[in-house]
Amino acid sequence: MPTPPKLLADAYEGWLDAQRKALEVMLALEQPGTGQDWAEGYRWLTRMASLCQDWVLEKEDPLRPTLFRNQDAYRKLIVDNPDVNYWFVAVRPEHAYRLHGNRGEAPYLGFTVGTDVIRGAPGRTGTLAQHDVDQFEVGPNGDFEIVCAGERPAGHAGNFLHLPEGTAQIAVRETFTDRRIQRPAVLAIERLGPPAPPPRAEPEVIAEKLRAMSRYLLVIAHTCALLWKSSAANTNRIVGVAGAQHVRRQADEVNTHSDTDMVYMGGRFALAEGEALRVTIHRPPHPFVYWGLVLVNPWMESYDDRWTTTHLSNGTAVPDASGDWTLVVAPEDPGVPNWLDAGGRREGFLLLRWVLAGEAPPPPSCAVVPLASLRR
Repeated sequence: MPTPPKLLADAYEGWLDAQRKALEVMLALEQPGTGQDWAEGYRWLTRMASLCQDWVLEKEDPLRPTLFRNQDAYRKLIVDNPDVNYWFVAVRPEHAYRLHGNRGEAPYLGFTVGTDVIRGAPGRTGTLAQHDVDQFEVGPNGDFEIVCAGERPAGHAGNFLHLPEGTAQIAVRETFTDRRIQRPAVLAIERLGPPAPPPRAEPEVIAEKLRAMSRYLLVIAHTCALLWKSSAANTNRIVGVAGAQHVRRQADEVNTHSDTDMVYMGGRFALAEGEALRVTIHRPPHPFVYWGLVLVNPWMESYDDRWTTTHLSNGTAVPDASGDWTLVVAPEDPGVPNWLDAGGRREGFLLLRWVLAGEAPPPPSCAVVPLASLRR
């Protein structure tokens, strides 16, 4: 009976071991411990394993690039935003690519050029450049075409996006203020030049991808656990997020894989029986594109927004007479506008994002109030 190459068998055993270690991270996290939180935790492990397989094993190929949705209602990665379509593609600066399509109607379509988020990289890591589609020439009907490469191809005079040395990926964030009425973008990419030969599942290639999947799964698990742990210091308030791998002080975001057009603010809500958290989003004194507040579980997944309201934005929240916005986080319906439904839970995480709002939009005001006072 034939036996598999040892490097493949070892790499697959490492993948199984990584899943066991991710389970240990999940079990060790101090979290509210409701049945729902535990169930979502076990589901989260399967979702992240599935994401790593799809992302690394199947679709990471800069010679035959695939621009794909890497997050959706079923796979939510490190504080996802339901207002965003997340796209991802593996690229390399020694190749040239044609990124094209129609920008759609979302007010922001951002391109984050970064180093290898899956394996890490020596030296400078994280975001290398940040662009948005409206910095390029876009046709009157929204069509666009951008050449992406380490150097501008000879004779090319159109839109060009530079891929700095060390580039391994482009992440796309398509941010809607109200996706119910805004048409999404249509995006595609292909490598320019002679076609690559058909790929083969060589043992060395698959073994390396299995090892990369194992590393990335544990990076995700530890990052999510760190974000939840660090939020305990900011209970029932929302402040600038700092001290974690995914989101740091805005001045340091170029060293992470964040979209540097965004400012992140977060905190934890913890309510007693009969309480709610009132959150006032203050209108900045300068123009901005978007703010969005989302409820998140201990595994850094947004609450399921398909059946109830678990996030609001400047396009979906009802403004106050002052121009600010008052939101209410509560486990049950308080009977007021802008209710964020915690689904019976009294503890969770909150993340507020701003897009193109300057470096220091005003932090929101938060207050724990009796539910009964809101109903009156």
